[in-house]
Amino acid sequence: MDQQQHVFKGIARSKGRAAGEALVCDINLSWAPCSVLNDGTIRAFGNKLNGQSVKDKIIVYPTVTGSTSGSFGLLFKVKEAHTGPQALICREVHFIDIAGAIASDIPAIDSLDADPLQVIQSGDWVEIVADEVGKEATVTVTRKAA
Repeated sequence: MDQQQHVFKGIARSKGRAAGEALVCDINLSWAPCSVLNDGTIRAFGNKLNGQSVKDKIIVYPTVTGSTSGSFGLLFKVKEAHTGPQALICREVHFIDIAGAIASDIPAIDSLDADPLQVIQSGDWVEIVADEVGKEATVTVTRKAA
């Protein structure tokens, strides 16, 4: 099956390299334990992703919602429970998520040269290279052709 591949540039807000399947949320997301459960399940009623898991995914969403408990929630899910995402891609990564991503040793990318919610779809394979905070990062998106 043919695949379509696109490379986008963004800014690393937390450094690292990751690869995984994309899970795209078109509304703001919180990593607080009441919004994404400790088993990695999204529990946000009214959200089309309610009931899906963030485990090992590249999570794409506009920005954070909620409080600083999201930083601790993200850290716990990634480092302790091993149910967290591989990386974050946002239109704008909020400092709450930057802190959680840095503590969790996962990349967080924003300021892509295209709107990530428009160019990445759930199920796409995404590879991130973000070697230095504040510097250019690459996001490679591979989509299988229909």
